[in-house]
Amino acid sequence: MRLKLCSILTLFAVLCTGLSFGQEKTITGTVVDQYGMPLPGVNILVENTTTGTQTDFDGKYSIQASQGSTLIFTYIGQQTVRKQVGASNTIDVSMKEDAEALEEVIVTGQGSGIQKRKLSTTVDVLKEEDIDKLPANQIDQLLQSTTPSAQIRLSSGQPGTASIIRTRGPISAASSATPVIIVDGVRVDNLNSNPANGIGTGGANTSALADIPTESIERIEYIKGGAATTLYGADAANGVIQIITKKGKAGKATVFFENRLGIIKATDDFLKYERTGEAIFETGFSQEYRIGINGGNEKFTYNFGGSLYADDGFNDLNKQIKRSFTFGLGAQVTDQLKYQGSFSYVGFDSNLDFNANTSFSRFSAFEGGGRGNLDELSDADWQVEKDRAQLIGELVDIRRVNNRFTASNKFIYSFSDNLEANATVGVDYRTSIDEENDTNALFIALGSRPEGTTDQASFTRFLRNNFTVTSDLNLTHRAYTDNFSFVTILGAQFFRTADRQNRLDGSGGVDGTTSINTFPTKTASDFVLENANYGLYFLENIGFYNVAFLELGGRLDANTSAGKDTEALFLPKIGLTYNVSDHDFYRESGIYDVVSSIKLRANYGEATNFAQPFSQDRTFALESFLGAPAFRFDQPGNPGLISETVKTSEVGAELGFFNNRLNFSGTYYKAITEDALFTPTQPPSSGLIPQVQNIGEIENSGWEFALSSRIIDTEKHQLQASVSYNTNENLVTSTGGAAPFVVGGFTVIGSWVEEGQSLGYLRGTAAVLQDDGSYAFEPNTALGKTFAPNFGSMTLNYTWGDFNLYASADYQFGGKIVDLSFLLRHLRGVDDTGIPEELIGTTSPFNYVNFFTFDNDFLKVRNIGASYRFGDMLKPFSNVTFGISVTNPFNWTAGSFDPETTGSGIGAQNGFSSGGFAYGTESVPRVFMSSLKFQF
Repeated sequence: MRLKLCSILTLFAVLCTGLSFGQEKTITGTVVDQYGMPLPGVNILVENTTTGTQTDFDGKYSIQASQGSTLIFTYIGQQTVRKQVGASNTIDVSMKEDAEALEEVIVTGQGSGIQKRKLSTTVDVLKEEDIDKLPANQIDQLLQSTTPSAQIRLSSGQPGTASIIRTRGPISAASSATPVIIVDGVRVDNLNSNPANGIGTGGANTSALADIPTESIERIEYIKGGAATTLYGADAANGVIQIITKKGKAGKATVFFENRLGIIKATDDFLKYERTGEAIFETGFSQEYRIGINGGNEKFTYNFGGSLYADDGFNDLNKQIKRSFTFGLGAQVTDQLKYQGSFSYVGFDSNLDFNANTSFSRFSAFEGGGRGNLDELSDADWQVEKDRAQLIGELVDIRRVNNRFTASNKFIYSFSDNLEANATVGVDYRTSIDEENDTNALFIALGSRPEGTTDQASFTRFLRNNFTVTSDLNLTHRAYTDNFSFVTILGAQFFRTADRQNRLDGSGGVDGTTSINTFPTKTASDFVLENANYGLYFLENIGFYNVAFLELGGRLDANTSAGKDTEALFLPKIGLTYNVSDHDFYRESGIYDVVSSIKLRANYGEATNFAQPFSQDRTFALESFLGAPAFRFDQPGNPGLISETVKTSEVGAELGFFNNRLNFSGTYYKAITEDALFTPTQPPSSGLIPQVQNIGEIENSGWEFALSSRIIDTEKHQLQASVSYNTNENLVTSTGGAAPFVVGGFTVIGSWVEEGQSLGYLRGTAAVLQDDGSYAFEPNTALGKTFAPNFGSMTLNYTWGDFNLYASADYQFGGKIVDLSFLLRHLRGVDDTGIPEELIGTTSPFNYVNFFTFDNDFLKVRNIGASYRFGDMLKPFSNVTFGISVTNPFNWTAGSFDPETTGSGIGAQNGFSSGGFAYGTESVPRVFMSSLKFQF
């Protein structure tokens, strides 16, 4: 009887135990760091399930789990924690820092990462939390003032227009300074100028950077050139902007919806006449709606983001609409195989106004004196001018439609813990349609056609399709001994770009149609650029006692833009890093509490820029002569043409003080462009047009300093600040015997290339005061550098609990710029400010262009913003964040005009972006924005 009773009790206990293990219950707890501070956003996942959640802003969580199951706690920079659910319903967790995870990893080529402390090169990084704060929706605007060693200057306030991006000085006279842009390992169209066959609106030229999606960006790396870009291929000498998008995180799905509303106001600080703004500017309104979802489990993660943006600009005709969505995912296909994929689409529609170098521009006509001295007009005359400007604005019809599709597929296969293969393949496809409809009514309003004209309308349609395919395969091997470490990367890469353009022009038409078929006179032109690049690369990083690291690497590079008599180029790199403060004896010394980290680095590397495709070929032109086709010689050709090579050496140090609360970085670099691609003017007697040649040499040298500090770092208050200062000395050391030639601006006052001067320096005739009070005219005078040789940025970030305040600014000084609007006003007799009376009317103004040349110094506050997180106070939302921001609120400049607004060099496809000429285009507007973000 007793045995039977024991058996029954045993069976009952087993059943109860099984029941308790199978039944879910609510587990709650708090997650803190090793110092006891709450950790918000910790991912908590029930192992082998899709059940997950995150901690709130107080580090608290709640999750459904059954007894016996395992909870996995993960957080960036912390060691993963696993806790088994027992009888208790409360599980508190204290996480510890993961030293390995805290070491930032930089993608050094195409898909393989190395810890930053092991690298001898420097990289500027913009992280997710920094990106989310900024109200910008263009890549160049995001990077402006947030990258310590880059100069990013927006050339116009018109929608989607080009910017000048430069770091470490101008290295080439044959190409744009825009860096290579890579999204998830795939090269994308980075045209930052007017296309070859594009519609010229005067100065506000198109930019492919405007339609690269900014949603769902996890990280941006700005790689500045030299040894850091050796592995990236044929055109990476200007640097690389690498964008990594979100692929989702394991845990409970999070959904957010964000609404941004803004007021757009023209920046009128630099207007010569207040009446210009009165006639053209109108306060605009912007609205943006974003939605996103992020989640997954141990096997599969996903992220989706979408946005709709629209504004009606700051003048009476600009409008733009941008639609985008992005999708990223990660999958653990097998124990060895991982997959990461991303896809994005952006549709960007905008309309532009004429500006700068065109007689159709209202803004340029007003500011350049084309309508007289506006301040001297009577109210009645001014009303006539305003009505005229308004009518022209209503008739201007310039439309642009861009669509971009980008897809990336990455496969990661782990043969073992030490050997990994990465394969990336992807495409970027961007289409553009530009249309300019110049009606008879517009010509009449402009005064270029008489009243009653009905058959002089013109219409232009421009089509561009740019397709880029990228493929890369690399192997990464890691090996460790007691005192040494080895990271070996071997890879092969191929990318091909096809740029096809077609332009259709119709003239002699009537109003009311935009069909080319209805115009009696039609012309067509096309343009093709194709280039393929092949590269083999390797990198070996050898660690000594985990404190010193030696880098050896190189790339064998070949591309189809080279002449037929050339061979592939080998680009080597070598670097050395010494982390002095990682020695045990140093950590145990008394100085460690003061100087907490010391990193010394030096490197040498080579990178290239290739010539425009087909510039190596001999070509002929087909023209009409007496009604019959006739051929003539066009481009002479150059079978020995090769890429120009930039050889860079740099040394630097990084210091951390007081437990790394104060951090300093200093770098000296010297870069020499050999076989520089110059296109000098041919002697008239040769009968030849200019041909690009490898005849030049350019030298850039300078210093880069950055200082950042956690000024206040307590439980409730954190105050961080940073400042950078950079110098650049640029010199053309050789032109191969070629005579000086112009690369921007005009012949009488232009941007020139000349041996012994900075690249693209300003040159013209200067009037120099003599001792007797007369003026001597000195032709071909060097008037100054078109780029500022001293520049930097500043940021400030303050957090008080759930409140955050941030600001950013940048500055430059030491360069020169020509105020062409002032020159035009003077030529038209309406502005003689600062011109000596002895010169006015006695000689051509082109004999005293120094009086129109000014310092291009400025300090500009780019962003000021504040936000507050309400947490889960507003149920059912897990968090609500409200923010306000102002873009471009304050400007201080050396002159009375905006030294950033320039179209020089941007009008030609991939032309040399000299800058240096301020002329008749609006400044980037001020935007006052509010945002409200709901998270579920």
